[in-house]
Amino acid sequence: MPVAKTEKEKNKVFKFLKKSKHTKFTQDTNWGKVKCNWSQDFVYVEENKEIKACISVIGINNECGYFLYAPRGPVCDFYDVDLVKKLIDEADELQKKYDAFMLRIDPEVNFDERLIHQYKKLGLSFRTFDDDIYSFIQPRYNMILDLNGFDEESLLMSFSQKARYNVRKSCRNNTLTKIEKPDEKNIDDFFKLTKIMAKRQNISHRPKEYFKRLAENYDVLFANSFYQNNLLSSCLLLKYKDKIYYLYAASGNEKRNLMPTYNMIWHCLKYALNHNYRYFDFGGTFSLSKEDGLYRFKEGFCHPNKYTAFIGELDKVYKKENYDKFNKK
Repeated sequence: MPVAKTEKEKNKVFKFLKKSKHTKFTQDTNWGKVKCNWSQDFVYVEENKEIKACISVIGINNECGYFLYAPRGPVCDFYDVDLVKKLIDEADELQKKYDAFMLRIDPEVNFDERLIHQYKKLGLSFRTFDDDIYSFIQPRYNMILDLNGFDEESLLMSFSQKARYNVRKSCRNNTLTKIEKPDEKNIDDFFKLTKIMAKRQNISHRPKEYFKRLAENYDVLFANSFYQNNLLSSCLLLKYKDKIYYLYAASGNEKRNLMPTYNMIWHCLKYALNHNYRYFDFGGTFSLSKEDGLYRFKEGFCHPNKYTAFIGELDKVYKKENYDKFNKK
């Protein structure tokens, strides 16, 4: 069966996901527990009773209809176009189950024009560099630092001059960062700063229960930066396979001139380095302009221009009218 239904089938899929080098944390079985208001199904391709490819598909009903999404899928070599096509075709069962209008996949694969052309030849839609950069579910540009070959000194020297200055300034100012396992106090403190930052920047934020679910279902750490026992900044780190994700961060309004966020990042990077993680993923940015504060901050640690341009979004369209409406939102 293409969609895992029985406990035996699900357990087989879960073992495959745990073992595969292609599994990202949003393709993990636990992602459905974090996104608990979405459906979650597992589609797979099997040859000689052995799973060759899998995709975790979450879904939700919105104003355009039922939306199916496989964040950072599929779990296989995306260059094996025939295998991926089989997997996508098997997911047609979910279209029938939910009366969905589309399936979207945004693989963690570098931009490759030839590969895009191969998928388009199969009749699939591909949203990539020529689409509005702000229209993607997740940013195409990601700041991912490869830690291979660095020690602490050479890592610090790889930063931009401004970032190095701010890290050293934070140390001179006696800013202290602690990296701790999640507990109720850490989550509460992080959420308080999240609300303060969201108000300052006039943006929305996740509810506290969302961060609790992340901490309950993944290997999560909190990095907290203090000055004289006052919490100034905090971030949520997620450890998965050979990568640490700088997943969420927040800062207060006080003592920002002490550069607590730079101190916090520096200690997070040292933790990743000293615990033999290969990559530190700062997350996405929609812009590569120094005028964009988020890009400028992350680029200071991924200097110069150590960003990854992912390939984009691969869509299988079931209802064209609904799909066009969704992309125009």
